[in-house]
Amino acid sequence: MKLQTAGRDFHADRNGDTNVNLRDSLTPHNAAPPARRVRRLWLRLRSFIRKISSKIRITSLKDSDHEALESSRVTSPEVLYEASDSEPQPEIKNSDPPRLWALIIGINDYSGTMTKLSGAVPDADAINNYLQTDLEVPPDQITNLRNKEATRSNIIAAFRGLRDNLRIKHQDPILIYYAGHGGEVPSNNTQTLIPIDFSEKIHPIPDRTVAALINGISTKHGNNITVILDCCHSGSGTRGDEETDKATVRGCELRPNDVPEDLDEHICKENPEPEATTEAGTRGLQFAKGFSMKDMNSHILLAACGAGELAREDKGSEEAHGRFTAALLELLRTVAPDQITYADVLSKMRRIDGQNPQCEGYYRDRILFDSKVRPPTSRHSYEVKLKNNKYTLEGGRAHGITDGAEFTLYRNREVALVEEPLGVMIARGKKIKPFTTILEPVGKAPGAFENPAVAIQTKAGASEDLLIYVPPGSQHMPLFKAIARETSETGPDLCRIQLVDKAEKDKAKLEIVADRENHLTFKVLEKQATEHGFTRMPHVVDVENDDLHHILRAASHYHFHLNLNQPNNKIKDSVKIEFFPLKEEVSNDGDKVSYSAGGENMYRKGRIEYEVDGETKYGMKITNNTPWDLHFYAFYFEHADFSITTLTEVDAETSYDKDYSLKKDSMVEIGYGKSSIPPFECGVPEGLDLTTGFLKVYFTSKAVDLSHVPQTTPFSETRTGGMMELRGFTPPPPSPQAICGTVLIPVIQKRK
Repeated sequence: MKLQTAGRDFHADRNGDTNVNLRDSLTPHNAAPPARRVRRLWLRLRSFIRKISSKIRITSLKDSDHEALESSRVTSPEVLYEASDSEPQPEIKNSDPPRLWALIIGINDYSGTMTKLSGAVPDADAINNYLQTDLEVPPDQITNLRNKEATRSNIIAAFRGLRDNLRIKHQDPILIYYAGHGGEVPSNNTQTLIPIDFSEKIHPIPDRTVAALINGISTKHGNNITVILDCCHSGSGTRGDEETDKATVRGCELRPNDVPEDLDEHICKENPEPEATTEAGTRGLQFAKGFSMKDMNSHILLAACGAGELAREDKGSEEAHGRFTAALLELLRTVAPDQITYADVLSKMRRIDGQNPQCEGYYRDRILFDSKVRPPTSRHSYEVKLKNNKYTLEGGRAHGITDGAEFTLYRNREVALVEEPLGVMIARGKKIKPFTTILEPVGKAPGAFENPAVAIQTKAGASEDLLIYVPPGSQHMPLFKAIARETSETGPDLCRIQLVDKAEKDKAKLEIVADRENHLTFKVLEKQATEHGFTRMPHVVDVENDDLHHILRAASHYHFHLNLNQPNNKIKDSVKIEFFPLKEEVSNDGDKVSYSAGGENMYRKGRIEYEVDGETKYGMKITNNTPWDLHFYAFYFEHADFSITTLTEVDAETSYDKDYSLKKDSMVEIGYGKSSIPPFECGVPEGLDLTTGFLKVYFTSKAVDLSHVPQTTPFSETRTGGMMELRGFTPPPPSPQAICGTVLIPVIQKRK
């Protein structure tokens, strides 16, 4: 189910605890077979050991013991018995319980025209058991609704209970899990959750209502919210005809009158708009302030299947379970949640027959159940498969691989950079396809290996150098030469730097000038920027105090991805991109603000140019007139500070088929209408009258991971400005060929 944009009879006691008819205990599982009981005992023992170890705090130590403590810390309960009675005894204190809050809903006992389910309640129980046993979440932080408790009013009340719970602190993790029937109204694509009391008089809960309720929670408690839906996005059939002896579908098709257009309008209105943020942006284009907690900024969604697919539960000999929840829990009990991101879940989870789970949201690279984001690694890795004596790398031109790029091959991801490599491979021009590359061995071939192996790029292609001009006689020339020499060697600097003399200055992208002792300034030589009047960067670098190596590496990365284009005339001519100011519309009662296209298309003569007033918000529309279903990824390149900002999801590559974000003969609105992407606002950096950036959109027929492209500014000072960011199974028909292409649009912003 996709959550669209939108918004209390649930009451709380003085402590904010939810008061709804909940279970004191869950329905017990059937007795597990011996193997499963042994595994459960082992997991509980492991959890107990970790719990005891984590509770040990050394509260009194002699000064002489500090050095020893650093080299020999308590790592297991057994160490405690080695201390003599005369030594200071560690004091064991109870650590605080995890601050995770959850709403878990499972419905089996549907009646009437709805097919009864068997695995939804066991799935919900299993999630609850995982939280309490593996993560040690206290029961009073979990709201459970099963079968007759999961009425429409109780489900909505439980959402409101999370919103109004005074015990939940800002950015505490919140998990919302639903297992049951999902439904869709085909006439308008409204997707819904089906409560236990759904009938002619009781409506399902539409996506706009769920989105409004989540927005309300996010406004109060932050956007560290995980939503997991083990149900269908849509029905694809009548109610109840998809059951077989081995599996049951969790979905149905609804009639238009099941979901009236004005249903739950009061819920959407009562949800307050997020307060505007006061943080200053440093880039040229960003999402409008006040939208960082709304829509797909407000939560991460893990869904059991793609649009048009069916979520199924298997009727096992012991107990039925949803295929998605079973695979998810199998992963979560194998890998600690603090070791994976949301994006990792779909790449590490085992395949599910007939289902392609989806992960949506701007914060997909966050650690699971955490607001922290895993720092990006300096090296990007790819799978390599050996078939018919060919080494096929799962990456190509769309990923930024160019002629001469070198890769070091390892057995698997776990031993990369640790074990001795299998060999070194190189990419050659004609063998680099849009999404795959046939690698050639450098020296001796690696031979056979366990598929797939992993390749880490260790040297860039020859065409990727950033050319820099430094005037002759510069006292810092030895430093620049050292940096250029260092980046040319094999290592994490994939984009290299090369110094040019005055004769080749016209080929350089950047000139570095020493304006006074130890102070450097940057002149812009990139023709795509200078032709619009942008010739200098508003930054002064102190050679002694600033990391010049880091700045030049970022400059190299920026220019490489800015100039890495995928010419495709069919995409260039058949995909229409529009950029325009938005018109703000306020509802009659003043409670709801929406946006619509409010002016002419500003993308004219190959560029976007306008005067910035600091108040106008902007949006985009992309129309696909090609014969292909496509994925698209948008970035903003700010030339004033070398930052690259993501404007859409960019790490969509998984082991599952990803829903297309731009289907043929369709259009996508960005920043207005039904878009879950907030509008943009703009500004010119301080000290400048004009700034130039670039809006770059990648189009591909296969989902690719471009999470290595974005970067923050390498300059230490912050400047406000630019284009800123706030923040039945029927598979889709395959594209007739591998398609990739880019569109690069200059954005010139002038101070008004």
